[in-house]
Amino acid sequence: MRIQRIPSSLRPRALWAAALLAAAACNNDDTTEPPPHGSGFDGSDGTDGDGTADDTDSGPVDPTNAGDDGGEPPPPEAELCDAGNEAWVKRAIPFIQGRKPESIREVRLLVSAIEQLEEQGLPGRQLVAEGLAQGDEYLDRWRNYYYEQLKVHRRGDQRNTECYGDLTALSQDGDLAETIRGSAGDDPPAYANFTMADVTISALRLDDITPVYSADLFARMGAPVTGGNVTREEIEITNRAYYGKLFEDSYLGRTTECLQCHTTGWSTTNADDPTQDRHWPVYEGNYFELATYGDFDIDHPLEEPDVHAIFRHAGFVDYSWCNDNNQGCNPNTAAGVQAFGLDYNCGLFRTDAFEDPVISLDDVPYMSGAFPEGSAANLFDLEPRFREGLSTLASSGVDSDGAGYLDDPNVGMAFLFAMNQANEMWTEAMGYSLTVANRFPRNAAQRDTLSDLTEAFFSSNYSVRTLIAEIATHPYFNQAPPDTCGASSPYHLPAIFDPFTKTATDPQERGNGVGDMLHRYSAWVLLQSAMRSMWWDRPEQFGLTTTYAFLVPYTANNPEQPGTVQYVQPHLGYGLCGAGFFPACTDAPTNYEFMRDVGVFINPSEGGFNGVDFNGLLHWEAELAPGADPQLAGLCTGPLGQDCAPTDFAQALVDTALADDGALMWDLAVALKDRLLAEPHIANDAEIAVIEGIMEVSLDDAVADVGEAAALAAVRRYIGVLLNTPQFMLDGVVSAPQDDADDPVLVVPGTSTQELCDHFASLTAQAASWSGHTVMCSADGITVQ
Repeated sequence: MRIQRIPSSLRPRALWAAALLAAAACNNDDTTEPPPHGSGFDGSDGTDGDGTADDTDSGPVDPTNAGDDGGEPPPPEAELCDAGNEAWVKRAIPFIQGRKPESIREVRLLVSAIEQLEEQGLPGRQLVAEGLAQGDEYLDRWRNYYYEQLKVHRRGDQRNTECYGDLTALSQDGDLAETIRGSAGDDPPAYANFTMADVTISALRLDDITPVYSADLFARMGAPVTGGNVTREEIEITNRAYYGKLFEDSYLGRTTECLQCHTTGWSTTNADDPTQDRHWPVYEGNYFELATYGDFDIDHPLEEPDVHAIFRHAGFVDYSWCNDNNQGCNPNTAAGVQAFGLDYNCGLFRTDAFEDPVISLDDVPYMSGAFPEGSAANLFDLEPRFREGLSTLASSGVDSDGAGYLDDPNVGMAFLFAMNQANEMWTEAMGYSLTVANRFPRNAAQRDTLSDLTEAFFSSNYSVRTLIAEIATHPYFNQAPPDTCGASSPYHLPAIFDPFTKTATDPQERGNGVGDMLHRYSAWVLLQSAMRSMWWDRPEQFGLTTTYAFLVPYTANNPEQPGTVQYVQPHLGYGLCGAGFFPACTDAPTNYEFMRDVGVFINPSEGGFNGVDFNGLLHWEAELAPGADPQLAGLCTGPLGQDCAPTDFAQALVDTALADDGALMWDLAVALKDRLLAEPHIANDAEIAVIEGIMEVSLDDAVADVGEAAALAAVRRYIGVLLNTPQFMLDGVVSAPQDDADDPVLVVPGTSTQELCDHFASLTAQAASWSGHTVMCSADGITVQ
């Protein structure tokens, strides 16, 4: 990786000292019930932070409980401390739309909407969350999220730009996803030649994410693991293991290696004595893993080749249309079909249970039951079970006999899927999982929260918006520091974020505090926030295609469909990269190293992360400290709901200031703090001195006297610093409420109160929950009736 040295002229002349993150005043509501016992706080039975006794804390030596010492008095009861509507809005916008608030003006608009709805006896935060869960920003944010969940490759041999990158007109409504939800992969398709990008956007519009997972089962195989100096059988073993482990991780939230010791029915960290228990599974007593994987136990563990056999690639994925015997490479000659009608770049699949004669593997697959086809079974046999399980779970819930065996094994697979989805989205919002390394909750607070979210998800027919709203309105989403509401302990929350705090020698530290919620924004949210805030180009998703460079054009297998499928975001110049005036062929997005170092999933060897490390911080600083567009070559940006901006925000802000004869450099500084942090307040003389050191001008100077070039350079230096602050990069600790007397006086065109309100009104017009409300906008604010 190349790290660019920052020229000394771009380095801050002084470190910027941000005001301490303070919290909004609490509502001092003492009627809040504490969480159930075992959540990290004392009940009446003398147990400690995660349900273990205070005077004995032994247990199996295991990575999920090692180090417990016990023997301390119980911590105090939980004392929740809501941070107020302003803090909630500042957290909700990045979570739901993957961007920072446009300014304190947008925050105040949404706070006003919440207050007006609550005055009408309605759940204001929930309705605002559902309003934000609409529009292009929402769709883009959650497509990126689900691509990360599915571990879509952005570089290397398994990068499949044509399958996962291109958008057609079929993405414009939910009909495509609804059709996939109601059909089998080998049914005659109602639509043809669409992409996984279409399916994902269509599913988000439909508000049921499950069609994405049904389709991805097949589309992923369109670009398999490849290798040299290996036999076909050896590469088949590798592919089965790869796809099988991916399914377990992304769909089920389980790993075969861990199941020997940890299932819903048993665990080496489980104990009948609650004082020794470290295993708190959701819906305990129901054998979801046995229903999904078949019979096994600690003494007779699962065999991975059998678990992964259903993901066979050889003989199932059809390459007969492009090989030594068919050099025309016309997919219309293939023996296989396009699953659900997906574009042929997402794979062609045989329906005749063909087995490659060169492959001698005879592993017998099992997934929610044995398959009559035996070793010839494939994804056309698995996907209907997945779909039927989802349908039954949504309509009837979980039914089992008295011994814990499920009435419908397909429901076991569906329940694990729903629970994993709930846990992953909670982790996206809160920064910390509701499970430990073995993929199970460690205390009752984690279990109960995960149970509630799982039920909300499957009961709503797998609604992404419902799950988002459930998390965004959860009490723990908007907690203020305890000193703002007189809590008796700084660790006033259940041990839900860090379940290992019970090892603290101070009994009060056995709960969690707001510091345990602190985390860096996930990679895509962080990148998109910076790019959208400054009106810079977003990151490129995949890079230029090379797939068509040597393939002969083909006639689509549905002559009527291509006329109705218009490409919205095609990759242009197929077969022309590296020739003439076209860019060189590439197998990765522009500056993928930056995306990688920030934590975007690139491929299994560059697997993404959420967190802060030194290398990532250095690369972030190298790209953004200049305060100028890093040229990531993706889609352009601009004001919310409007066309792409002709200049970036820095230039637009300086232009706005120059058009105001009385504008000071102070006004520019306030506007930048507001834009990037939604905190326009400049605290004191010390902060003024630091800002002046960064901008290299007095804040009392008139912008006109400083001049356009010097003012723009000063603005870019300050942008570079603000983008590197904890306030911009971190989430979990709420910011201080802002006095409207400090609101910026400079308003860049496209960001006025009227325009921001009009945009939000356009979102509520798409939300079913707002159908009975009227939203009216003016230069003064929002009115909700």
